[in-house]
Amino acid sequence: MTLWFRMMSLALLVMLAACGKDGTDDGGGAPPPAETLEGSWTTEGYGFTFRFQGDTVTLYETTAVSCLKISEGPLEDGVLPELGMRFRLEGDRLVIDNGGTLFITGRRTPFPEVCTRVMPPPDDPVFNFEVFWRTFAEHYPFFDLHGVDWNARYETFRPRVSAATTDAELFSLLSELLEPLEDAHIGLEAGEWRFNPKPPPEWVEAYGARVEQYLLEHYHGGPGVTVTGGGMLAYQSLDERVGYIHIAAMAGFSEGEQEEEVDAEAAGRAMDEALAALADKEALVIDVRFNIGGYDSTSLAIASRFADRERLAFTKKTRAGEGFTPSREYRFAPAGARQFTRPVYLLTSNLTVSAGEIFTMAMGTLPHVNVVGERTTGAHSDILPRHLPNGWAFSLSNQVYTAPDGQVYERVGLPPDVELPLDAPALVEGSDRILEEALRLAATPGASRMLH
Repeated sequence: MTLWFRMMSLALLVMLAACGKDGTDDGGGAPPPAETLEGSWTTEGYGFTFRFQGDTVTLYETTAVSCLKISEGPLEDGVLPELGMRFRLEGDRLVIDNGGTLFITGRRTPFPEVCTRVMPPPDDPVFNFEVFWRTFAEHYPFFDLHGVDWNARYETFRPRVSAATTDAELFSLLSELLEPLEDAHIGLEAGEWRFNPKPPPEWVEAYGARVEQYLLEHYHGGPGVTVTGGGMLAYQSLDERVGYIHIAAMAGFSEGEQEEEVDAEAAGRAMDEALAALADKEALVIDVRFNIGGYDSTSLAIASRFADRERLAFTKKTRAGEGFTPSREYRFAPAGARQFTRPVYLLTSNLTVSAGEIFTMAMGTLPHVNVVGERTTGAHSDILPRHLPNGWAFSLSNQVYTAPDGQVYERVGLPPDVELPLDAPALVEGSDRILEEALRLAATPGASRMLH
Protein backbone atom coordinates (compact mmCIF):
# COMPACT_ATOMS: atom_id res chain seq x y z
CA MET A 1 0.00 0.00 0.00
CA THR A 2 1.18 3.47 -0.81
CA LEU A 3 0.62 6.12 1.84
CA TRP A 4 -0.39 8.98 -0.43
CA PHE A 5 -3.35 10.16 1.65
CA ARG A 6 -1.69 13.01 3.54
CA MET A 7 -4.66 15.14 2.51
CA MET A 8 -6.66 13.65 5.37
CA SER A 9 -4.60 15.50 7.96
CA LEU A 10 -4.11 18.83 6.26
CA ALA A 11 -5.56 21.91 7.87
CA LEU A 12 -6.92 23.11 4.57
CA LEU A 13 -9.41 20.26 4.59
CA VAL A 14 -11.42 21.70 7.43
CA MET A 15 -13.28 23.68 4.78
CA LEU A 16 -15.09 20.69 3.30
CA ALA A 17 -18.19 21.79 1.46
CA ALA A 18 -20.58 20.44 -1.12
CA CYS A 19 -19.75 22.33 -4.27
CA GLY A 20 -22.22 24.13 -6.49
CA LYS A 21 -21.80 26.94 -8.97
CA ASP A 22 -18.99 29.08 -7.65
CA GLY A 23 -18.73 31.90 -10.16
CA THR A 24 -16.22 30.08 -12.35
CA ASP A 25 -16.60 28.73 -15.86
CA ASP A 26 -18.79 25.63 -15.84
CA GLY A 27 -16.93 23.91 -18.64
CA GLY A 28 -18.81 25.44 -21.56
CA GLY A 29 -17.34 27.46 -24.38
CA ALA A 30 -14.26 26.73 -26.44
CA PRO A 31 -12.05 23.92 -25.07
CA PRO A 32 -8.58 24.89 -23.83
CA PRO A 33 -5.50 24.01 -25.90
CA ALA A 34 -4.78 20.28 -25.79
CA GLU A 35 -1.17 20.82 -24.66
CA THR A 36 -2.16 22.57 -21.43
CA LEU A 37 -3.63 21.29 -18.17
CA GLU A 38 -6.14 24.13 -18.15
CA GLY A 39 -9.67 22.89 -17.62
CA SER A 40 -11.38 19.96 -15.92
CA TRP A 41 -10.09 16.38 -15.71
CA THR A 42 -11.81 13.28 -14.33
CA THR A 43 -9.72 10.36 -13.12
CA GLU A 44 -10.10 6.76 -14.22
CA GLY A 45 -11.21 5.27 -10.92
CA TYR A 46 -10.70 7.10 -7.61
CA GLY A 47 -13.67 9.45 -8.11
CA PHE A 48 -11.57 12.60 -8.38
CA THR A 49 -12.04 15.66 -10.55
CA PHE A 50 -9.18 18.13 -10.88
CA ARG A 51 -9.80 21.63 -12.19
CA PHE A 52 -6.84 23.68 -13.40
CA GLN A 53 -7.26 27.43 -13.65
CA GLY A 54 -4.01 29.26 -14.29
CA ASP A 55 -1.57 28.18 -11.57
CA THR A 56 -4.34 26.97 -9.25
CA VAL A 57 -5.65 23.41 -9.01
CA THR A 58 -8.84 22.39 -7.21
CA LEU A 59 -9.63 18.83 -6.15
CA TYR A 60 -13.16 17.45 -5.92
CA GLU A 61 -14.35 14.08 -4.67
CA THR A 62 -17.35 12.94 -6.64
CA THR A 63 -19.93 10.17 -6.69
CA ALA A 64 -23.06 9.84 -8.78
CA VAL A 65 -24.91 11.81 -6.08
CA SER A 66 -22.29 14.17 -4.64
CA CYS A 67 -19.43 16.57 -5.26
CA LEU A 68 -17.17 17.73 -2.44
CA LYS A 69 -14.56 20.42 -2.90
CA ILE A 70 -11.62 19.03 -0.95
CA SER A 71 -8.65 21.32 -1.55
CA GLU A 72 -7.38 24.21 -3.63
CA GLY A 73 -3.83 25.40 -3.95
CA PRO A 74 -1.08 26.69 -6.22
CA LEU A 75 0.60 24.40 -8.70
CA GLU A 76 4.39 24.71 -8.50
CA ASP A 77 6.24 23.34 -11.54
CA GLY A 78 3.56 20.73 -12.05
CA VAL A 79 3.45 19.70 -8.38
CA LEU A 80 0.74 20.24 -5.80
CA PRO A 81 2.95 20.23 -2.68
CA GLU A 82 0.15 19.92 -0.13
CA LEU A 83 -0.92 16.54 -1.55
CA GLY A 84 2.44 15.29 -2.79
CA MET A 85 1.03 14.95 -6.31
CA ARG A 86 2.76 15.60 -9.62
CA PHE A 87 0.76 16.35 -12.75
CA ARG A 88 1.87 15.88 -16.34
CA LEU A 89 0.42 15.22 -19.78
CA GLU A 90 1.01 12.00 -21.69
CA GLY A 91 -0.70 12.49 -25.02
CA ASP A 92 -4.32 13.23 -24.22
CA ARG A 93 -4.13 11.81 -20.69
CA LEU A 94 -3.44 13.49 -17.38
CA VAL A 95 -0.97 11.46 -15.29
CA ILE A 96 -0.71 11.98 -11.55
CA ASP A 97 2.10 10.41 -9.56
CA ASN A 98 4.15 11.07 -6.45
CA GLY A 99 7.64 9.82 -7.20
CA GLY A 100 6.71 6.42 -5.80
CA THR A 101 4.11 3.88 -6.88
CA LEU A 102 1.08 6.16 -7.09
CA PHE A 103 -0.16 6.31 -10.70
CA ILE A 104 -3.53 7.87 -11.53
CA THR A 105 -4.70 8.76 -15.01
CA GLY A 106 -7.45 11.14 -16.08
CA ARG A 107 -9.27 12.39 -19.14
CA ARG A 108 -10.24 15.92 -20.04
CA THR A 109 -13.99 16.24 -19.42
CA PRO A 110 -16.59 18.93 -18.94
CA PHE A 111 -16.95 19.99 -15.34
CA PRO A 112 -19.17 17.21 -13.84
CA GLU A 113 -22.87 17.96 -13.87
CA VAL A 114 -23.17 16.70 -10.29
CA CYS A 115 -20.87 19.55 -9.21
CA THR A 116 -23.35 22.12 -10.52
CA ARG A 117 -26.30 20.83 -8.53
CA VAL A 118 -27.58 22.41 -5.35
CA MET A 119 -26.71 19.85 -2.69
CA PRO A 120 -28.62 19.05 0.52
CA PRO A 121 -27.26 20.62 3.72
CA PRO A 122 -23.86 19.13 4.67
CA ASP A 123 -25.20 17.81 7.99
CA ASP A 124 -28.19 16.01 6.43
CA PRO A 125 -27.94 12.41 7.77
CA VAL A 126 -29.66 10.91 4.71
CA PHE A 127 -27.32 12.70 2.31
CA ASN A 128 -24.28 11.58 4.29
CA PHE A 129 -25.50 7.97 4.26
CA GLU A 130 -26.07 8.12 0.51
CA VAL A 131 -22.56 9.50 -0.16
CA PHE A 132 -20.99 6.86 2.11
CA TRP A 133 -22.85 3.91 0.62
CA ARG A 134 -22.36 5.17 -2.94
CA THR A 135 -18.58 5.61 -2.52
CA PHE A 136 -18.16 1.94 -1.60
CA ALA A 137 -20.55 0.89 -4.37
CA GLU A 138 -18.45 2.75 -6.95
CA HIS A 139 -14.94 1.94 -5.71
CA TYR A 140 -14.70 -1.11 -3.43
CA PRO A 141 -13.57 -4.26 -5.32
CA PHE A 142 -13.88 -6.97 -2.66
CA PHE A 143 -17.56 -7.43 -1.80
CA ASP A 144 -17.48 -10.99 -3.19
CA LEU A 145 -14.37 -11.85 -1.15
CA HIS A 146 -16.27 -10.95 2.00
CA GLY A 147 -19.56 -12.48 0.87
CA VAL A 148 -21.37 -9.14 1.07
CA ASP A 149 -24.33 -8.07 -1.06
CA TRP A 150 -23.88 -4.29 -0.88
CA ASN A 151 -27.21 -3.54 -2.55
CA ALA A 152 -29.02 -5.72 -0.04
CA ARG A 153 -27.33 -3.88 2.80
CA TYR A 154 -28.62 -0.62 1.35
CA GLU A 155 -32.15 -1.96 1.47
CA THR A 156 -31.63 -2.94 5.10
CA PHE A 157 -29.88 0.16 6.41
CA ARG A 158 -31.25 3.07 4.37
CA PRO A 159 -34.73 2.98 6.00
CA ARG A 160 -33.06 3.37 9.41
CA VAL A 161 -31.75 6.87 8.53
CA SER A 162 -33.90 9.97 8.66
CA ALA A 163 -33.54 13.71 9.09
CA ALA A 164 -33.84 13.13 12.84
CA THR A 165 -30.87 10.71 13.03
CA THR A 166 -28.24 12.03 15.45
CA ASP A 167 -24.49 12.02 14.76
CA ALA A 168 -23.98 9.24 17.29
CA GLU A 169 -26.72 7.16 15.71
CA LEU A 170 -25.36 7.74 12.21
CA PHE A 171 -21.83 6.80 13.21
CA SER A 172 -23.09 3.62 14.86
CA LEU A 173 -25.19 2.73 11.83
CA LEU A 174 -22.36 3.31 9.33
CA SER A 175 -20.07 1.19 11.51
CA GLU A 176 -22.65 -1.59 11.55
CA LEU A 177 -22.99 -1.29 7.78
CA LEU A 178 -19.25 -1.93 7.43
CA GLU A 179 -18.92 -4.80 9.91
CA PRO A 180 -18.89 -7.72 7.41
CA LEU A 181 -16.05 -6.09 5.43
CA GLU A 182 -13.14 -7.23 7.59
CA ASP A 183 -10.63 -5.09 5.70
CA ALA A 184 -7.82 -3.38 7.60
CA HIS A 185 -7.82 -0.51 5.10
CA ILE A 186 -11.42 0.43 5.81
CA GLY A 187 -11.88 3.06 8.48
CA LEU A 188 -14.36 5.68 9.64
CA GLU A 189 -13.35 8.70 11.71
CA ALA A 190 -15.47 11.43 13.29
CA GLY A 191 -13.62 13.47 15.89
CA GLU A 192 -12.78 11.08 18.72
CA TRP A 193 -14.93 8.30 17.23
CA ARG A 194 -13.04 5.63 15.30
CA PHE A 195 -14.15 2.41 13.66
CA ASN A 196 -12.33 -0.31 11.71
CA PRO A 197 -14.13 -3.53 10.81
CA LYS A 198 -10.97 -5.67 10.93
CA PRO A 199 -10.56 -7.01 14.49
CA PRO A 200 -7.01 -7.42 15.84
CA PRO A 201 -5.75 -10.87 16.87
CA GLU A 202 -7.33 -12.07 20.10
CA TRP A 203 -4.10 -11.82 22.06
CA VAL A 204 -3.61 -8.09 21.45
CA GLU A 205 -5.94 -6.86 24.18
CA ALA A 206 -4.32 -8.98 26.88
CA TYR A 207 -0.69 -8.95 25.75
CA GLY A 208 -0.28 -6.10 23.25
CA ALA A 209 1.39 -3.62 25.61
CA ARG A 210 3.75 -6.26 27.01
CA VAL A 211 4.70 -7.48 23.54
CA GLU A 212 5.48 -3.90 22.51
CA GLN A 213 7.69 -3.46 25.56
CA TYR A 214 9.49 -6.73 24.81
CA LEU A 215 10.19 -5.57 21.26
CA LEU A 216 11.66 -2.30 22.49
CA GLU A 217 13.86 -4.06 25.02
CA HIS A 218 15.16 -6.88 22.80
CA TYR A 219 14.58 -6.31 19.06
CA HIS A 220 14.21 -2.59 18.48
CA GLY A 221 16.41 -1.46 21.34
CA GLY A 222 18.46 -2.76 24.22
CA PRO A 223 22.05 -4.01 24.51
CA GLY A 224 23.82 -4.67 21.23
CA VAL A 225 21.03 -3.19 19.09
CA THR A 226 21.64 -0.33 16.65
CA VAL A 227 18.60 1.72 15.66
CA THR A 228 18.74 3.72 12.43
CA GLY A 229 16.60 4.97 9.57
CA GLY A 230 14.63 7.51 11.58
CA GLY A 231 13.97 4.86 14.21
CA MET A 232 12.28 2.47 11.76
CA LEU A 233 15.04 -0.13 11.44
CA ALA A 234 17.15 -1.90 14.06
CA TYR A 235 19.88 -4.48 13.64
CA GLN A 236 22.06 -6.69 15.79
CA SER A 237 24.26 -9.77 15.74
CA LEU A 238 22.53 -12.83 17.20
CA ASP A 239 25.62 -15.01 17.06
CA GLU A 240 28.73 -15.48 14.93
CA ARG A 241 26.71 -16.79 11.99
CA VAL A 242 23.35 -15.01 12.09
CA GLY A 243 22.35 -11.35 12.03
CA TYR A 244 18.93 -9.88 12.80
CA ILE A 245 17.09 -6.89 11.30
CA HIS A 246 13.80 -5.56 12.70
CA ILE A 247 11.72 -3.29 10.43
CA ALA A 248 8.93 -1.46 12.26
CA ALA A 249 7.29 0.23 9.27
CA MET A 250 7.73 1.01 5.59
CA ALA A 251 7.62 4.78 6.11
CA GLY A 252 9.24 7.31 8.41
CA PHE A 253 12.86 6.65 7.43
CA SER A 254 13.50 10.28 6.51
CA GLU A 255 13.39 13.34 8.72
CA GLY A 256 10.01 15.05 8.93
CA GLU A 257 7.22 14.61 6.38
CA GLN A 258 8.91 13.76 3.11
CA GLU A 259 7.87 12.60 -0.33
CA GLU A 260 7.62 8.88 -0.94
CA GLU A 261 10.72 8.74 -3.10
CA VAL A 262 12.78 10.54 -0.42
CA ASP A 263 11.62 8.07 2.21
CA ALA A 264 12.47 5.11 -0.03
CA GLU A 265 15.99 6.45 -0.57
CA ALA A 266 16.44 6.87 3.19
CA ALA A 267 15.21 3.32 3.78
CA GLY A 268 17.74 2.03 1.26
CA ARG A 269 20.54 3.84 3.08
CA ALA A 270 19.43 2.40 6.42
CA MET A 271 19.46 -1.12 4.99
CA ASP A 272 22.87 -0.50 3.42
CA GLU A 273 24.14 0.45 6.89
CA ALA A 274 22.70 -2.71 8.44
CA LEU A 275 24.08 -4.98 5.72
CA ALA A 276 27.52 -3.42 6.03
CA ALA A 277 27.52 -4.13 9.76
CA LEU A 278 26.31 -7.70 9.22
CA ALA A 279 28.32 -8.40 6.07
CA ASP A 280 30.17 -11.35 7.59
CA LYS A 281 27.02 -13.26 8.55
CA GLU A 282 26.10 -16.51 6.87
CA ALA A 283 22.36 -15.88 7.29
CA LEU A 284 20.00 -13.10 8.24
CA VAL A 285 16.68 -12.98 10.04
CA ILE A 286 14.43 -10.10 8.95
CA ASP A 287 11.48 -9.45 11.22
CA VAL A 288 8.35 -7.75 9.87
CA ARG A 289 5.88 -9.45 12.23
CA PHE A 290 4.84 -6.10 13.68
CA ASN A 291 5.33 -3.95 10.58
CA ILE A 292 2.49 -1.41 10.26
CA GLY A 293 3.02 -0.67 6.56
CA GLY A 294 3.78 2.54 4.69
CA TYR A 295 5.10 3.03 1.16
CA ASP A 296 5.32 0.31 -1.49
CA SER A 297 8.40 2.01 -2.92
CA THR A 298 10.12 1.77 0.48
CA SER A 299 9.30 -1.94 0.54
CA LEU A 300 10.86 -2.38 -2.89
CA ALA A 301 13.91 -0.28 -2.00
CA ILE A 302 14.63 -2.55 0.95
CA ALA A 303 13.91 -5.71 -1.05
CA SER A 304 16.37 -4.54 -3.73
CA ARG A 305 19.22 -5.10 -1.26
CA PHE A 306 18.44 -8.83 -1.38
CA ALA A 307 17.68 -9.18 -5.09
CA ASP A 308 19.72 -11.56 -7.21
CA ARG A 309 18.30 -10.11 -10.45
CA GLU A 310 15.35 -8.05 -11.61
CA ARG A 311 12.08 -9.66 -10.61
CA LEU A 312 8.37 -8.92 -10.65
CA ALA A 313 7.15 -7.81 -7.21
CA PHE A 314 3.43 -7.42 -7.93
CA THR A 315 0.86 -6.05 -10.34
CA LYS A 316 -2.09 -3.89 -9.40
CA LYS A 317 -5.23 -2.50 -10.97
CA THR A 318 -7.79 0.01 -9.70
CA ARG A 319 -11.57 -0.28 -9.61
CA ALA A 320 -13.01 1.99 -12.30
CA GLY A 321 -16.74 1.87 -12.88
CA GLU A 322 -17.86 -1.73 -13.40
CA GLY A 323 -14.33 -2.80 -14.32
CA PHE A 324 -10.71 -1.92 -13.63
CA THR A 325 -7.88 0.15 -15.01
CA PRO A 326 -5.19 -1.78 -16.91
CA SER A 327 -2.82 -3.69 -14.61
CA ARG A 328 0.58 -2.15 -14.00
CA GLU A 329 3.69 -4.16 -13.17
CA TYR A 330 6.05 -3.16 -10.37
CA ARG A 331 9.51 -4.69 -10.38
CA PHE A 332 12.63 -4.56 -8.23
CA ALA A 333 16.27 -5.19 -9.02
CA PRO A 334 19.64 -5.18 -7.22
CA ALA A 335 20.44 -1.73 -5.82
CA GLY A 336 22.61 -0.19 -3.15
CA ALA A 337 26.18 -0.83 -2.10
CA ARG A 338 25.74 -4.60 -1.70
CA GLN A 339 23.23 -7.40 -1.98
CA PHE A 340 22.77 -10.13 0.61
CA THR A 341 22.00 -13.33 -1.31
CA ARG A 342 22.85 -15.86 1.39
CA PRO A 343 19.96 -17.48 3.31
CA VAL A 344 17.35 -15.06 4.67
CA TYR A 345 14.55 -15.99 7.06
CA LEU A 346 11.69 -13.51 6.91
CA LEU A 347 9.41 -13.52 9.98
CA THR A 348 5.74 -12.62 9.46
CA SER A 349 2.53 -12.61 11.49
CA ASN A 350 -1.08 -11.67 10.92
CA LEU A 351 -0.11 -8.22 12.14
CA THR A 352 2.18 -7.81 9.11
CA VAL A 353 0.07 -5.44 7.07
CA SER A 354 -0.09 -3.36 3.91
CA ALA A 355 3.36 -2.32 2.64
CA GLY A 356 4.82 -4.85 5.07
CA GLU A 357 2.93 -7.45 3.05
CA ILE A 358 4.14 -5.96 -0.22
CA PHE A 359 7.70 -6.40 1.08
CA THR A 360 6.85 -10.02 1.90
CA MET A 361 5.34 -10.47 -1.57
CA ALA A 362 8.53 -9.23 -3.22
CA MET A 363 10.92 -11.10 -0.94
CA GLY A 364 8.97 -14.31 -1.45
CA THR A 365 10.11 -14.40 -5.09
CA LEU A 366 13.78 -14.73 -4.08
CA PRO A 367 15.20 -18.28 -3.98
CA HIS A 368 17.30 -17.63 -0.86
CA VAL A 369 14.41 -16.22 1.21
CA ASN A 370 12.18 -18.37 3.42
CA VAL A 371 9.14 -17.01 5.21
CA VAL A 372 8.53 -18.25 8.74
CA GLY A 373 5.54 -17.49 10.97
CA GLU A 374 1.90 -16.71 10.25
CA ARG A 375 -0.13 -15.60 7.27
CA THR A 376 -0.07 -11.85 6.86
CA THR A 377 -3.11 -9.59 7.39
CA GLY A 378 -4.36 -9.54 3.79
CA ALA A 379 -4.72 -5.79 3.17
CA HIS A 380 -2.73 -4.73 0.12
CA SER A 381 -4.55 -1.95 -1.71
CA ASP A 382 -3.55 1.68 -1.49
CA ILE A 383 -5.87 3.45 0.94
CA LEU A 384 -8.39 5.65 -0.86
CA PRO A 385 -9.21 8.61 1.42
CA ARG A 386 -12.70 10.07 1.25
CA HIS A 387 -14.82 12.59 3.11
CA LEU A 388 -18.46 13.03 3.97
CA PRO A 389 -20.32 16.32 3.55
CA ASN A 390 -20.50 16.66 7.36
CA GLY A 391 -16.69 16.66 7.64
CA TRP A 392 -16.18 13.03 8.69
CA ALA A 393 -13.34 11.11 7.05
CA PHE A 394 -13.28 7.51 5.90
CA SER A 395 -11.08 5.19 3.85
CA LEU A 396 -11.40 2.08 1.75
CA SER A 397 -9.48 -0.23 -0.54
CA ASN A 398 -9.93 0.35 -4.27
CA GLN A 399 -7.18 -1.76 -5.86
CA VAL A 400 -6.43 -5.41 -6.52
CA TYR A 401 -2.83 -6.52 -6.04
CA THR A 402 -1.74 -9.74 -7.72
CA ALA A 403 1.34 -11.62 -6.53
CA PRO A 404 3.95 -12.93 -9.00
CA ASP A 405 2.40 -16.42 -8.71
CA GLY A 406 -0.81 -14.99 -10.22
CA GLN A 407 -2.78 -15.22 -6.97
CA VAL A 408 -4.67 -12.49 -5.12
CA TYR A 409 -4.04 -12.73 -1.37
CA GLU A 410 -6.34 -9.94 -0.28
CA ARG A 411 -8.21 -10.88 2.92
CA VAL A 412 -6.54 -14.32 3.24
CA GLY A 413 -2.98 -13.01 3.60
CA LEU A 414 0.31 -14.30 2.22
CA PRO A 415 1.17 -17.83 3.43
CA PRO A 416 4.57 -18.59 5.01
CA ASP A 417 6.88 -21.41 3.93
CA VAL A 418 6.98 -22.62 7.55
CA GLU A 419 3.79 -21.90 9.47
CA LEU A 420 3.97 -21.21 13.21
CA PRO A 421 1.55 -19.20 15.35
CA LEU A 422 2.76 -16.13 17.18
CA ASP A 423 2.61 -17.19 20.83
CA ALA A 424 2.29 -13.87 22.65
CA PRO A 425 2.22 -15.29 26.23
CA ALA A 426 5.44 -17.21 25.56
CA LEU A 427 7.03 -14.24 23.81
CA VAL A 428 6.63 -11.87 26.75
CA GLU A 429 8.19 -14.54 28.97
CA GLY A 430 11.24 -14.63 26.70
CA SER A 431 10.45 -17.56 24.40
CA ASP A 432 10.09 -16.46 20.75
CA ARG A 433 9.16 -19.67 18.99
CA ILE A 434 9.08 -18.19 15.49
CA LEU A 435 12.55 -16.70 15.86
CA GLU A 436 13.79 -19.94 17.41
CA GLU A 437 12.53 -21.89 14.40
CA ALA A 438 14.27 -19.47 12.02
CA LEU A 439 17.51 -19.94 13.95
CA ARG A 440 17.09 -23.73 13.81
CA LEU A 441 16.63 -23.54 10.05
CA ALA A 442 19.64 -21.24 9.70
CA ALA A 443 21.74 -23.86 11.51
CA THR A 444 20.48 -26.70 9.29
CA PRO A 445 22.66 -27.28 6.22
CA GLY A 446 20.65 -26.87 3.05
CA ALA A 447 17.46 -25.79 4.86
CA SER A 448 16.91 -22.85 2.52
CA ARG A 449 17.09 -25.05 -0.56
CA MET A 450 14.79 -27.68 1.00
CA LEU A 451 12.06 -25.16 1.69
CA HIS A 452 12.11 -23.92 -1.89
